[in-house]
Amino acid sequence: MRELPELGVGMVCLPGLEAFIEAAHELIDVIEIEPQPLWFKSAAAAVPYAVNTGALAQLCADPHPKLVHGIGFPVGGSVAPEPDQVALFVDVIKALGASWASEHLSFSRVDGAAGMFNTGFLLPPLQSAQSVALAASNIRALSAQLPVPFAFETGVNYLRPLPGEMSDGAFFGAIAEEADCAILLDLHNLWCNERNGRQGVLAALDDMPLERVCEVHLAGGDHLDGYYLDAHSGLVPPELMQLAHKVLPRLPNLKALLFEIVPAYMSARTIGQGELTAQLRDLRQLWNERSKSLQVACGTPRPMARTITAADSALPSPTEWERALAGRVLESDADAPFAQVFDADNGVAVLRQLVAAVRSGTIVDSMTLSYRLIVLSLGEPAFLSLLRAFWKTRPPEPFATEEALNFAEFLRTQGLAIPHLDEVLAFELASHQVRMYAQHKTVRFTCSPLPLLMALRQARMPDFADHGDFALTIEP
Repeated sequence: MRELPELGVGMVCLPGLEAFIEAAHELIDVIEIEPQPLWFKSAAAAVPYAVNTGALAQLCADPHPKLVHGIGFPVGGSVAPEPDQVALFVDVIKALGASWASEHLSFSRVDGAAGMFNTGFLLPPLQSAQSVALAASNIRALSAQLPVPFAFETGVNYLRPLPGEMSDGAFFGAIAEEADCAILLDLHNLWCNERNGRQGVLAALDDMPLERVCEVHLAGGDHLDGYYLDAHSGLVPPELMQLAHKVLPRLPNLKALLFEIVPAYMSARTIGQGELTAQLRDLRQLWNERSKSLQVACGTPRPMARTITAADSALPSPTEWERALAGRVLESDADAPFAQVFDADNGVAVLRQLVAAVRSGTIVDSMTLSYRLIVLSLGEPAFLSLLRAFWKTRPPEPFATEEALNFAEFLRTQGLAIPHLDEVLAFELASHQVRMYAQHKTVRFTCSPLPLLMALRQARMPDFADHGDFALTIEP
């Protein structure tokens, strides 16, 4: 860890933050890139995944030093990442010149009875000795393929601990030691865990090898049904900033401090650029004070890795846990093992709502015009009913275009009496293809397309007055 470069204060760079990052250039030392939104499933059989070279080139041109933070193949589950996605991960790391890379200690793919499926959200692994061994093996296998050091992110967990589970800090610490890797300490995640009734932040840190922490994340959150969520929805709460002032001096090999915010919340909650600038200044002060009061790391060896005990043997295996939790969250397996345990845990209902929010947001963002046409014709409740019916037919897709394609196919089976819906769907799916492959596409319409599409862009009902045979070509 000592040999990694000290990068300083920065932000996770999401689409919509580019203008602010450019304007606040002097306050930002480093940016962190989530690479999965840069790639997509490819129609070419020999290349299952491809990268958006234009978007990657724009990021490469940014003068800030960069880190890469994966969101596509978390390392806490029993399903290994697809080799083709790992290969793209490596390509992006090399292209951006990242100093290290990270991923989540969660799972998002499950090997179910009917085959592999995605969960639509990062779900927490069972905190057992078996899971420690599994995660450590995953990390070692991934690290061997990467050109830079690897860190896993300490996860958020909305579930109640089961009897016999390891504490949050002991679980994270055991994995880091057994995998011999770095830690991305997400303090907001640990604070969420504490506020939702799990292990306290300081107690968790006492169980972790803090000399392995190379990066810290801070963010703001939200509330849902009595839970505090890691929503990245605002500025860092003052209480968390105070906690960070205590924690950062305990991290002798900390190399980067990153702020996370989802751009959509900035407009929804009127968070202006001035407030973001002030937030970065506060993080700079936190960073500078940390270096002045840095504490010497404790070198006491910790017995992190555990052998399987009687308590462990009473717990489900990682595979059993993944199938059962995913089945209850997606409501796809009413007879899943441990159903009574999950149904008694309100955290499962929270995860269910978060999956629904992600899936509905993906559809609305990727098929905005079709969404508006349906709502203007049938109303919002009817659209939500269609979504719920669709979710029962298909598990989530990790790529927005694939989720949109599946939803379009579902809509075509519903016999909806909405004029020109099929044409608007075809236009939006074709637009995705044009952006991905940089090749033009032509869509047929039975009305003049531009008045139809412009009305939907303005969120008003088209008049459907004209009829004819029209063709609209979409250029890259």
